[in-house]
Amino acid sequence: MVKNCPYCGASLHEEASFCPYCAKSVNQRKQPHPPRYISGRALWSAGVLLAVLVLVLLAVFWYRLRPRVYDNDSTEVIYRDQGVDYQLCIAWANAPFTPADRVRESSAPLYEICRYPVLLYINLAGTETFAADTFLELVESITGEISGADPEIQITCSEAVRDTDYVPNSAAILYMNPMVTSSGPHSAELTISVRMKNGDIIRLHQTQTMEGIITHHFTSDDTPLNTVNDLEILLARLDEMVGPEDKVYIHLPPVTYTEELSVTGRAIHFTGSTDEAGNRTTFTAPIRVESERGWVFFWEGFDLLGSGEGTGLSAAARVHLTDCRIAGWETGVLAHTSAWVNADECVFEDNAAGFCFDAERGNPSDSRYVNNLFRSNGTAVLLAQVPNDVSLKFPGTRFQNNGIDIDNRCEQKLELDEAIFE
Repeated sequence: MVKNCPYCGASLHEEASFCPYCAKSVNQRKQPHPPRYISGRALWSAGVLLAVLVLVLLAVFWYRLRPRVYDNDSTEVIYRDQGVDYQLCIAWANAPFTPADRVRESSAPLYEICRYPVLLYINLAGTETFAADTFLELVESITGEISGADPEIQITCSEAVRDTDYVPNSAAILYMNPMVTSSGPHSAELTISVRMKNGDIIRLHQTQTMEGIITHHFTSDDTPLNTVNDLEILLARLDEMVGPEDKVYIHLPPVTYTEELSVTGRAIHFTGSTDEAGNRTTFTAPIRVESERGWVFFWEGFDLLGSGEGTGLSAAARVHLTDCRIAGWETGVLAHTSAWVNADECVFEDNAAGFCFDAERGNPSDSRYVNNLFRSNGTAVLLAQVPNDVSLKFPGTRFQNNGIDIDNRCEQKLELDEAIFE
């Protein structure tokens, strides 16, 4: 092979290093260059700059992904996840989208252990939409802690539980168990901590303030209680005799009251009795109970006997019956207007309707009707209108020889697996 001289154009052998015609070198040589020198200071500066850049990027990454604490010292926190804003709040059952007051005020009898629930709701922020079912999938744990309790109040907090049968749509229930040892207001701080699976912690706070109250017991040994007129006189004087928040027990003698009795205002615990001859506290005329307060009236250990007409016990309040016999009425017990009535270990018999729920509003005190006997009623239980969608349960309750055991006109949720139908 041949190549041409780049200077004279003569043909040259491929391996020729110079042209024999013009005597010029035909090999192109590269000019050698010494290696470029970079100072150690420049290298150190560049390394520092790179390290700072890496640290900045790591800091930004950590800041965006680090576990966070959400705590604004209130009963409400707004938490965002995947672009969705959730409202976590301590609230009342009848106002689940409105955060409760930062300080909860209540009362408790001296030296008696009380129990009440604190409710946690989780909703879509800015709406009236419950979101507990979705949000709880992101939650690792929910706990309650009591701190800063006054020396005069002993209070514990239960583990968080979810019981939508008792409080529908709630995310968690924490039960407070306080005992107050002196009069006057005493307080303790409740902190509910929601630990998320991503490490975030959400805290809500509510101060539990308890007013120590006195419990008063009235018996036939110190107070006339043999007639309805005696009872009315005592009820009219109660506000003069006891404090507005005091707890009142009236222990009824084993007599028969033949006139109608109306109980309004403050909650009272009525307790009947039985003498050695088997005579039991008995009412043969209607009883009416009304109150705008949320307290529970307790009626225990008496008979309420009618002649086939009228309503035995008519309640527009929260009433709990225990060990009572209601018989011979057109309607044995009627819960109406703003009522919630419970019955445990009671007998309803020979009524056209044993127990009727027809209330427009009312907060449940208990959803269970335990160990009752409904016998020989036209309709044992008539559910025309129940003011809450809580599921009603009848554990151990027996239904015998009724025309209709349960007339569920309002299609209330029921759990009857532990009821007994004979």
